[in-house]
Amino acid sequence: MNGILIVNKPKGISSFQYLKKIQRKLNLLKVGHLGTLDPNASGVLVLLVGRATKLNQQLSQDTKTYQSLFKFGVETDTLDPEGTVIATSDIIPCMSSIENTLPIVGEIDLRVPHFSAVHINGERAYDLARRGIEFTPPTKTVTIHRFEHLGDFWFEIECSTGTYVRSLAKHLANKLGTVAIAQEIIRTAVGKFRIESAKTLEEIELTDLIAV
Repeated sequence: MNGILIVNKPKGISSFQYLKKIQRKLNLLKVGHLGTLDPNASGVLVLLVGRATKLNQQLSQDTKTYQSLFKFGVETDTLDPEGTVIATSDIIPCMSSIENTLPIVGEIDLRVPHFSAVHINGERAYDLARRGIEFTPPTKTVTIHRFEHLGDFWFEIECSTGTYVRSLAKHLANKLGTVAIAQEIIRTAVGKFRIESAKTLEEIELTDLIAV
């Protein structure tokens, strides 16, 4: 079997674990995924099956689109609800302050979260962080194509691959003079593949395989 599967990953499971569940259900031999989603995030996960795994380099450059709920006034070490609180603020931005600060577009430098999969001296950053080892995560230059306020504290972000939405929550909060975490993260699109056509583990069948 060769092709692409568009999966809707739920919260609470890693991308790799969800891939394995689908691999077992459909009895697939060779499967990879395109663009890891945090366990706390949900949404579009693109699976490459068989010879389609050779398209990883090509497809990994596709833009990603997210909808995210930011929680202002608190910051955790993971920049999501799962972490330990490391800072708080009484400043909760008003809607006009947010609108006046956005849009944030173009190339920006973002600090990679301490709890991330990047390598630091040959080890994953999250492994070092869990062991309490102090280190400074690297910064990455990413491209923000669209950063829109949807209302309340929901935002829609279209960005280059490798962008951490958690870091964007911190970035926006810093501009507003406060702190924040990404309370909810939903990836709604990877390139042309959209969440409307993504299937859950219960729904997905071999007939959903997109030939390439």
